[in-house]
Amino acid sequence: MSRLSLQPTTVACKPLSRQWAFAPLMAVNLIALCVYAYPAFPAEPTTQGPTQAELDRADIDSINWLTDNKGYMGDRFSTLSEITPDNARELKEVCSFDLGETGSFQSGPIVYDGILYTTTGLSTIAIDGATCEKKWEFHYKPSHFLVSNSKGSAIAGGRVVRGTPDGHLIALDAKTGALLWDQQIMDPDNGEFATAAPLVWHGIVFMGKAGADRGIRGEMMAFDAADGRQIWSFNVIPSPGEMGSETWQNPASIEHGGGSLWTTFALDPNAGLLLLPVGNPGPDFDNDSRPGANLFTNSLVALDANTGELRWWHQLVAPDDRDWDTAVTAAIDAADGSKLAMAAGKDGVAHIVDRTTGEMRVGVPLVTRYLNTTGPVPTGSGIRLCPIAAVQWNGPAYSPQTKLMYMNGIDWCAQAIKGPTPVAKDGQEYLGWANYYGTRDPLDEAFGLINAIDPLTGAVAWRVKTKSIPLGGVIATASGLVITGTTDGEVIVLDAKTGRELHKSKVDGGIGGGVITYQAGGRQLVAVAAGDNNATYGTKGKNRIVVLGIPK
Repeated sequence: MSRLSLQPTTVACKPLSRQWAFAPLMAVNLIALCVYAYPAFPAEPTTQGPTQAELDRADIDSINWLTDNKGYMGDRFSTLSEITPDNARELKEVCSFDLGETGSFQSGPIVYDGILYTTTGLSTIAIDGATCEKKWEFHYKPSHFLVSNSKGSAIAGGRVVRGTPDGHLIALDAKTGALLWDQQIMDPDNGEFATAAPLVWHGIVFMGKAGADRGIRGEMMAFDAADGRQIWSFNVIPSPGEMGSETWQNPASIEHGGGSLWTTFALDPNAGLLLLPVGNPGPDFDNDSRPGANLFTNSLVALDANTGELRWWHQLVAPDDRDWDTAVTAAIDAADGSKLAMAAGKDGVAHIVDRTTGEMRVGVPLVTRYLNTTGPVPTGSGIRLCPIAAVQWNGPAYSPQTKLMYMNGIDWCAQAIKGPTPVAKDGQEYLGWANYYGTRDPLDEAFGLINAIDPLTGAVAWRVKTKSIPLGGVIATASGLVITGTTDGEVIVLDAKTGRELHKSKVDGGIGGGVITYQAGGRQLVAVAAGDNNATYGTKGKNRIVVLGIPK
């Protein structure tokens, strides 16, 4: 099903205020100002980059940052080396851009040819990556508003592609911000929405449904990048008779089985292998009504990227009653030639598996406190458990130079009290604890850990404790740096070999989104998505992109 967005496709032809974008009575005026505001869909982009050849090189690209996690593999390693252990202390703010919003801001920015693209729940914005000058802005008006965040966008063939809070997939012209096509791919009345940053590979857009905590039934889908037409789909919660359906011993629980795809994916382009981090089952926090292992929830799932056929899976947690989603994944080519994949989630353990079979190699704790990790959650006073949401939506980095993987963990505990068995109602929360998502310990008792791990052995090379939570993305660089961001707005730069702190400075607003590095204006820059508003982590502020560099 497709629907014409109410947004004019020529937003960039003349600056329009947000009031105009939202005011139905102004529609005639908009058409008068922009005669070609509503062309037939799909429309062709005015540019063609990045090409597939450029995307294939994204993991080793020294200039651009082309996916949420830099390239298909998701290793977040940059070959740039202008910022070094010797000059990192000189890192200063170069420019910033205020997005004009104060909501959730968890987006991972991407950069192509000097232009930085970022998303909020409703806006998609392009700015000059060196000066922060706005190039264009597209503002989407949803039919439903289930969530207020976006994890980011994808760019390929002149199109910027993203999901929306009401379950649409849209493509914008990378140069102008014009709407090229708009496909409704989910049912928002059923609680489905699109929050993940998609991937685009050989003209195929990969996007999955989110909304497990509202009792959806998860699905991974592939679409034609030219027009948004669906190519294939894979049931994350298998239908009766499909592989894995036997792990739902109560067949009636399949209909609202959960399994969100709410964070981005990784892809081994040589093997055509798509890696999916699949979230919690439904009802969340209550496994009494869904006995069995509940595949493919809380799993790393590998699909044939061309056909959607299941290759293998590895389940991290089963049967989950602690909201321990699998949240992040990456593909790692290890020093000994091993083809590995990593997945981690709210259980606070990095699971490293063989990328060809899914067989477990090593598991590595990412936090220090593990309490009441198994056994039922009682009613009454409940139990105190740790961790609670140890790994969120930002993934790891891997350096082929140090041969180490770098991963943030959140060390925090909570009190959980079991409630009555929930009843699924379309679009409404489907939760099984009496105290919502748990009563967390005071925020000042939470802390973060930045871990450096040998993916072959699981050995922890070093571990750095942070006072505030390192929720931002992680970067590893060829000059031997690890860079990340925290919820109190600190940008932290560490020595990749030793973990020694090289630099720490604050930006305005807590960092809950991406931390990336790229080249623009003739120098290496670092951009952070700051100003996330999140009551859980006590962060407030204006959504901003902050760009840092070494002064000229």
